[in-house]
Amino acid sequence: MRNKKLHITIIIIFLAVIGVCLYYTCIKYTINSSIKLGLDLKGGTQIILKPTNVGEEGITAESMDKAMLIIMDRIDKLGVSEPLVTKDSSNNIIIQLPGVDDPDRALEIIGKTAQLEFRILAGSFISEEGLPVTIDSETGNLSINSEIGEVFLIDPKTGRASGKLLTDPETGDMLLVSPESETQDVIGKLSIKSETGELLLTDPETKEILGEILTDSKTGAASLVESVLMTGDKLAKASAGYDSNGRIIVSMSFTGEGQKIFEKITSENVGRQLAIILDDNIKSAPVIRTAISGNAVIEGIDSLSEAKDIALVLQTGALPVSLKVEESSTVGPTLGMDSLRKGLYAGIIGLILIVIFMNSFYRGLGLVSTIGLIVYILIFWGIMSGIRTALTLPGIAGIILTIGMAVDANVIIFERIKEEIRKGKSARISISEGFKHGMRTIIDANVTTLITAAALFKFGTGPIKGFAVTLGLGVIISMLTSLVFTRSILFLMAGLPGVATTKFLGVRMKRSNI
Repeated sequence: MRNKKLHITIIIIFLAVIGVCLYYTCIKYTINSSIKLGLDLKGGTQIILKPTNVGEEGITAESMDKAMLIIMDRIDKLGVSEPLVTKDSSNNIIIQLPGVDDPDRALEIIGKTAQLEFRILAGSFISEEGLPVTIDSETGNLSINSEIGEVFLIDPKTGRASGKLLTDPETGDMLLVSPESETQDVIGKLSIKSETGELLLTDPETKEILGEILTDSKTGAASLVESVLMTGDKLAKASAGYDSNGRIIVSMSFTGEGQKIFEKITSENVGRQLAIILDDNIKSAPVIRTAISGNAVIEGIDSLSEAKDIALVLQTGALPVSLKVEESSTVGPTLGMDSLRKGLYAGIIGLILIVIFMNSFYRGLGLVSTIGLIVYILIFWGIMSGIRTALTLPGIAGIILTIGMAVDANVIIFERIKEEIRKGKSARISISEGFKHGMRTIIDANVTTLITAAALFKFGTGPIKGFAVTLGLGVIISMLTSLVFTRSILFLMAGLPGVATTKFLGVRMKRSNI
């Protein structure tokens, strides 16, 4: 009686699990959208990022590996399922994003260098008519022509000109000179660093770098900033939100070391403007009123979505190498919906053939096996729907493989049950012996498969991981249905009239020759 209650309880638990799985499959997501499709079945976006040399060290294997990890972290925060991030022989990073809703946003976030810098703003280049001078995107130099007149460097603290741009008639170099008309002493020379494309102000004699010219994202003006005082590696946290005036900002908090450095910077530059620079663009340049030991904010952001994107890339850290988009394309399904249908048809046909074989060879036991397979499929599909994993063609292969493994477990148990019945034992004792002796073999076989699935998931990428997920999940569910659910069904059926017969169990008794 006690065993009977236990088996009834097990059946009820399985029915409850099936109900939850049906909810996720049919109600929450609907059957058509319950399973996400991978890039090979649904298509998506492919992005190829090409690294550019950084500093004297150039590109190293370590920096590329770190860049790939950061990109994967950003993709995870975007919520993209089953991404594939690989590196080719040319050190290009290839990213495949199955079924992304907004490929442009994904491209913007994934490839962003996210280099955060704090520098003192030395001034902005303004024409004599009061118009901002911009940086030419093609040449990388200042966009100056005869129509805008003379160009001055305006000191942000005094509002007066601290320098004037002139072109050297002999060399053609662009020089920044003293604004006084009498002396016009050379302050520095504008030059472009060929390796990185940086527009620098250098001392013409010592070649010392006096500052860098960047674009102010608010005004569009080319602005001169001094050397880097602190970078984003001292950042502890970044979050998007609103300030007390309802303006969109990104709040930044620093590490313990970062707070000390930031306090030192602000205490030594009271009254000057601190430029907050993200990816070579001056996002904001607030005036330092007093020494600051707490947090900082990035202002001048157009939308909350942009603020969240900035916070996201700051949180995941700066890429150790500069990356440019070599190629961005929408990838059509490599196997397509036609292959998906063929794969599903193959699985359905295989399932039907298995059911026919099991019912023909094992009779009543085959019927129980069929019920177990149906329960396995319902639970498997429900869990796949619930965890929202992407289904790839290798994943479908993993599902079909585990269906076969579930049947193998039934065959081992059923054959043992038939042997025990031929020895003259009762149906209930035969069922108990069949599961007892078959369980160890089944567990050993499935555990080795689980180890293989774990190794594939750990060291594989993209579709290989998809195969590992379906294989591992299928093995666990098939073990539970074969060893727990099917056992409870058989024990409850064994007490019913007509079930404990050799005919129902598909047992052919050996005839004696005597």
